[in-house]
Amino acid sequence: NPPPFSNISITQMRTTFTILTLLLASSLFAQEEKPISMRLEARGDYKREYVDGQYQKDFSGFKGEMLDVYLQGSIGQKFSYKYRQRLNGINRDYNFFDATDWLYMAYSPSERLTLMAGKWVVLTGCWEFDPAPIDVYQLGEFCYHFPCYNWGVNAIVSTKKGNDKFIAQVCESPFRRQYKQKNGEAGEMYAFNLVWYGNHGFYHSSSSLNLMAYAPGRYITYLCLGNRFNIGRHIEWDVDFMNRAASGQPVFFRDCSIMSRFAYRFSPMVSAFAKASYDVNRTHTDKDLGLNQGTEITRVGAGVEFFPLKDDRVRLHANYSYAFGHNTTPHAVVRPKQSYFDIGLTWRMKIL
Repeated sequence: NPPPFSNISITQMRTTFTILTLLLASSLFAQEEKPISMRLEARGDYKREYVDGQYQKDFSGFKGEMLDVYLQGSIGQKFSYKYRQRLNGINRDYNFFDATDWLYMAYSPSERLTLMAGKWVVLTGCWEFDPAPIDVYQLGEFCYHFPCYNWGVNAIVSTKKGNDKFIAQVCESPFRRQYKQKNGEAGEMYAFNLVWYGNHGFYHSSSSLNLMAYAPGRYITYLCLGNRFNIGRHIEWDVDFMNRAASGQPVFFRDCSIMSRFAYRFSPMVSAFAKASYDVNRTHTDKDLGLNQGTEITRVGAGVEFFPLKDDRVRLHANYSYAFGHNTTPHAVVRPKQSYFDIGLTWRMKIL
């Protein structure tokens, strides 16, 4: 995720709001051709974090967590677009497009085929990667170091009944920035991803095979198995497994992440959840740029959400987590003996 809304220059602020103004003005005129939707989303939290009993002042207190603008619409019958810009992600280290999550055009020549070009999610399976950043309360360590939005092209094929969707993607490697920071120069690096989304009664799949370049011409493979079970109308249970392997490594469990989330919807207004994640890298290589060798860290937590309007326009949440193990990853987010508590307010303001 881009750094918080800090060290932003006046020029960048003017550029950002000029573009947003032009988008709003053009969208008002575009309503005559095709309806579009535009909304502003924001979230603020109060946090308290302790590591081994020591209060973490820099990460605690009232924080502006997220601010973004979301726009989607269509041009004619076969073209559509989506755009989401994080306004809290533009600063001296990150430019305007670094803080753009989505900016793509899609062409659908038929109901079962869609072609896309632009910036979108780097398609890795597992439901842990599915929520938008504004809806995330806690993640496993690997997820925090995986830059999940990049430029590329996608081909989406659906089955006749629409229960299964297969997506082939070629995009920039999410580790291009890390490679440049480490080596002092950019490299031509790509990712090749194939993902399956299945919807079969109570079972839903988000699984993938991935080739991610960690250096020019060198790849690490991911096998991602995302399993979601909807039990009745109130229970949702996710069980995810991600295995990472480079050439010469043992195939399974030496470098992997296991995540699970159990949620119960009491009513349209109240939902509660419990989460756990386990990240480990025992490969003794530096090929996994998301999780350093020697890391074995577990995080458990639980939380509750309250929706006073019975939809997602306004949400209150409270969340607590605790982590244990050891973590050698630089700039680690999940740290041993870390306890983390936050309460927050999210709102989504419909503009069009």
